[in-house]
Amino acid sequence: MRRATLGLVVFLLAGVLSAQTRRPITAQDIWAFQRVGAPVLSPDGKTAVFTVAEWSIPKSKSTSSLWLVDVAGGEPRRLTSAQGASDGSPAWSPDGRRIAFLSKRGDDEVAALYVIPLGGGEARRLAGAPYGFRAPKWLSTGRIAALTQVLPELAGKLEKSDLEAMRKEMKRRKDSLMTARVTEERQYRFWDRTLAEGVADKLVAIDAETGALADLTPGWNRLFSTVMEPGFDVSPDGRSIAMAINATPPPYRERTNLDVYVIPTDGTGAMRDVTASNPFTDDSPRFAPDGRSIFYIREAKYTAGNRRIARVDLASGASATLTTAYDRSFSGVSFGSNGKTLFATSEDRGIVAIFRLASDGTGLSRVYAEGTATGLDMRGGSILFLNEAANRPSEVYALDAARGTARRLTRFNDAVLATLDLGRTESREFRGAGGDTVQMFVTYPAGFDPAKKYPLVQILHGGPHTMFRDDFGYRWNQHIFASPGYVVARVNRHGSTGFGEAFVGSIDGAWGIKPTEDILASTEVLVKEIPAIDGTKVAAAGASYGGYLAAWLLGHTDRFLCLVNHAGVNDFITEYGSDATSYGFDASVWGGTPWKDPEGMQKNNPMTYAADFKTPMLITAGEQDYRVPYGNSLSLYGVLQAMGVPSRLVLYPNENHWILTPQNSIYWNYEVQQWLARYIGGKPMEKPVFPTEEK
Repeated sequence: MRRATLGLVVFLLAGVLSAQTRRPITAQDIWAFQRVGAPVLSPDGKTAVFTVAEWSIPKSKSTSSLWLVDVAGGEPRRLTSAQGASDGSPAWSPDGRRIAFLSKRGDDEVAALYVIPLGGGEARRLAGAPYGFRAPKWLSTGRIAALTQVLPELAGKLEKSDLEAMRKEMKRRKDSLMTARVTEERQYRFWDRTLAEGVADKLVAIDAETGALADLTPGWNRLFSTVMEPGFDVSPDGRSIAMAINATPPPYRERTNLDVYVIPTDGTGAMRDVTASNPFTDDSPRFAPDGRSIFYIREAKYTAGNRRIARVDLASGASATLTTAYDRSFSGVSFGSNGKTLFATSEDRGIVAIFRLASDGTGLSRVYAEGTATGLDMRGGSILFLNEAANRPSEVYALDAARGTARRLTRFNDAVLATLDLGRTESREFRGAGGDTVQMFVTYPAGFDPAKKYPLVQILHGGPHTMFRDDFGYRWNQHIFASPGYVVARVNRHGSTGFGEAFVGSIDGAWGIKPTEDILASTEVLVKEIPAIDGTKVAAAGASYGGYLAAWLLGHTDRFLCLVNHAGVNDFITEYGSDATSYGFDASVWGGTPWKDPEGMQKNNPMTYAADFKTPMLITAGEQDYRVPYGNSLSLYGVLQAMGVPSRLVLYPNENHWILTPQNSIYWNYEVQQWLARYIGGKPMEKPVFPTEEK
């Protein structure tokens, strides 16, 4: 409570603080923010539980705890406070008296299941498993469902002796000096983990008193999904579970195809695929309040298709897509108090808005359209969500759907924000490739003076099918990029989501063409419309597909004085081994394959244009990145070095596609700022010095 009260006091004082008392943000400041998790409402809709994570720069690790807040208002109160714990994934019991959650405490090496009473008392460790638990949900007041993993040949009936046998085998593998991993499957690793370990996913039921495990998917001996966390929902009567599962069997040579399966909770394991008719992804299942149908998100094509809300009737098996008339994607549904109204979030021209529609798909309307709304939950007439915007990180809000307004319930980060001078962010539009209207966000540095001159930095987003949002962002924060004294542009170029299906798919088979036109056009528009921008000092920086675009710009324009490329798709041959199965990136996306129309593929490969490489480039990557293997970075760096093009390589042995730990993130920002300052000027941060222990 002390932290929340302090935040409120500082917020009230912030109004009288002059701009001179605040300072520009630093890379270190990002790690002072408390990361607020999505709210989970109690069965009566009066109280929400959520996580708050705090990071230690000296330890380069985080801890998290559970907090409660009343929907009616009042100060949030801390529920768990175990020293050094990582508490998460809270779930209310049906009677609202207990909360189950996952945590690593004491001797826990992996996430164990804990339960804490709301009426007072300490959390009790209910159950553990060799591979830990994920995503707990109550089936009834006496049973909790959760995901775990097993070694199928040793799993047995998940009794204590079976669990111990698995732990023993896991230790043997860990201690073995023979470290080879062998596979004949097309997909054998994903993101930052290998899949070739003979491990299978399991859905289990856990007795809420004894902690005994029961296998709900007997006979299942592979992963539920290789590309995402399996999402599941419990039916109102607790007798069924709906889960998104990859219907493509090993050896995974075909594209990933998530379908919605219905699984009984009686342990018979009679899994039923209820969306088999759709050869593309079906996920995010949600039972209707009457339990007779399941609402889910359906795709009708790979990579560039809209994600639409659909419904399947469980008795007849008939399915219907409800939002075909709306040219945007949705991310999941929640039900209003009457059970006949749906609420969902959707990207829409740079914001993530909340929409309402009837359960038959009619009456679609936008209810709330400020910043970025995520983590939507509703119970008992209450609607809560997370909301953030360019100048503020996520906090918990309550929605008044009738008025289209929101009321803020938490203020965990006001104390930090009150010390910072964050430059203004605005949305602009311009004519891009093909004469299409293209949207972008422009962020000004702290203390911006229109009478002065400032370099311009273009940040290139990844995906390629994602969108720059009106959000705060912790990894590529626009204010940190602006802090050396730069104007920062974030262009939602062709291929971005939130602007219609045709706009998203407009780059398939030609990844670099229209986005390059958009970035170059926006640069000239900004130089013309904002006289304070120095058009002779322009740089660009991107990651993943944004790194691809940086590499593409490297061979197609000399407009930029320098480039930054993090985890970039720099070489299609290198990248093909990672993306072709996991994400369905194939000839239709890249223009060809190595054995069929290789010329078409190479036409879109940045490496094809190496003869024109001349712009200085900083290349950074994580060595545990299996999403875009860091061989992409090594290949491009080797070429630049051989050609004599100024280049610098920064590798992180313990990071994946993202730079996630505090000290590495701060150092990454240091390297980026030093590189930009070398070519476009500005005042970069000093080299950080990190203490190794927290006093």
